Amino acid sequence: MSVDAPRESDDEWAAGVTRAVRAGSREALAEIYDRCADDVVRFVRTTTRRDESFALDCLQEMFMRLASNPPVCDIRASLIAWMQLTALNVARNTLVAEARRLRREQSREHHAHISDLNQDELTAILTKLDVEELELLRLRHVEGLRLRAIAHAIGATPRAIESAIRRIKARFREGGVR
Repeated sequence: MSVDAPRESDDEWAAGVTRAVRAGSREALAEIYDRCADDVVRFVRTTTRRDESFALDCLQEMFMRLASNPPVCDIRASLIAWMQLTALNVARNTLVAEARRLRREQSREHHAHISDLNQDELTAILTKLDVEELELLRLRHVEGLRLRAIAHAIGATPRAIESAIRRIKARFREGGVR
């Protein structure tokens, strides 16, 4: 009767493989991928409710971070938790970037609508604005100041400035100013 060699525990595996990745072992990185990638993809898909392609992109970025600055984990659960958290942060950053891009595109469409106005229409609308409204638009769109800087400059809150600019733009969209 032969005695089998003792089997390495999951925690011993995690400790050894993360140290090997820290030492530059591509084989160890591939081993982590083989053992854990499906779980991370499933986690990202479930958490974000996005498709597999999105989850795989997050996985790829997570592995880039793992390869460049791997944690040393003595417990397999810690390694999995690090991988899931990192992949989730990548997903969040990607979703935030997508939302920003969408807002920029919508803003461009809105600005295109305003630029479609002829000079006479634009002049007629601008002459109906009061001095404070013109100053807000100038500071925001000509000077390019952020809401916080405008608020600080005129002694208001950023939320008040945002609301005022939003109301002015809504009046533009409606085709005129009171």
